[in-house]
Amino acid sequence: MSSICVDSFMLENGERYCHVVNKKTGEPLYYPNLYITTQVRNRSESISTMKVIAGSISLLYRFFMRKNINIDERIQKMQFLAPYEIEDLIEFSSLNFRDGGDGNFRISNVKKPTKYFRITTIANYLEWLCKILLSHTGQKDTIKQILVFINNIKRKKPRNNDKYVMDIEKSLDKAQLDSLFSILSPGSNLNPFTETVQKRNNLMFLLLHCFGMRAGELLNLRIGDIDFAESTIAIRRRANDKIDPRVYQPLVKTCERKLIADTKLIYEISDYILNDRRKVRNSDKHDFLFITYKKGKTQGQPLSFSSYHKIVSVVRQSSTLLGGLTGHKLRHTWNYEFSKAIDKNQDISDEKEQQIRSYLMGWRPGSETSIIYNRRHIFELSKKTALEQQEQLFKGEFDE
Repeated sequence: MSSICVDSFMLENGERYCHVVNKKTGEPLYYPNLYITTQVRNRSESISTMKVIAGSISLLYRFFMRKNINIDERIQKMQFLAPYEIEDLIEFSSLNFRDGGDGNFRISNVKKPTKYFRITTIANYLEWLCKILLSHTGQKDTIKQILVFINNIKRKKPRNNDKYVMDIEKSLDKAQLDSLFSILSPGSNLNPFTETVQKRNNLMFLLLHCFGMRAGELLNLRIGDIDFAESTIAIRRRANDKIDPRVYQPLVKTCERKLIADTKLIYEISDYILNDRRKVRNSDKHDFLFITYKKGKTQGQPLSFSSYHKIVSVVRQSSTLLGGLTGHKLRHTWNYEFSKAIDKNQDISDEKEQQIRSYLMGWRPGSETSIIYNRRHIFELSKKTALEQQEQLFKGEFDE
């Protein structure tokens, strides 16, 4: 599709890094990589954040190649993108180019938050580039023209008022959960996986469901994080871990915390480690909990993000009830079930509920996310109350 791409790699000190390169020549693009180094890397952003920012910038340069635009020359001559070029850029940033597997690319539209992020990143980069290339002028009028140009791009961003609004339908209901764990049960006729990986996959989903973990937290777990005597699991931050061979290192985005585990769950973990994991070649070279079983050079290595997403995809396709399944939906489900459990305990105040939820989810104290995650439960309570009220109305049970 294009010769401009993002290349990721790991430095000797364990730091994960990426840069924008011309795939045909192998040469890094100077200004995009200067921006990533000085404006992104130096803010200590994670590799995942760096990659999506680099991806948006590489998309911008693909657009320039298509339109035969030398953006450096244009900026130096104060010939900023014309309105029609900005329109074309916005349209291009809305597209998702997927490899169809047959050498062809399937084009679709990205979701609104993705488009919002891309345009924001592109605008920020172009503003920085203008200031770098025109820094010698030092004229107020130049700064004014730059801001007019950048604002013409920024005003094209889609409204993103619902950035932190959770879809009330994102959690799984009882029928979906029953279907999920019936499929994943080791030995089940419904299980789509080979027998060798069934225990591992079932345990992964159990942990996601029991603790509402993020995928990065799950894949970052080590055997040493589990205290079998105390029945606890520690969630730890390990950015730029030298021991982790994965370039796209799973990270703990939330606060470190210690989670209490049911004895049955601890038994499942222990059984997996002693009777399953230890049989895999190279598994003794590290203590990451979840590993690759497939024979080859990566056998026994920590499970990658791509492998995790493939597992979720296979499960998703195994039942019509699980059509929209993602690992993160189990985080929403945990929060919804937590809200219901709190409702049954009248002794816990709203403030205490938020404190407990924030700790268990790894959010900082006072995080508004704890309120947002409660939206579905609040919606269902209001729905139940409204229906009861209407039922009474139709029965004529309200006083005149």
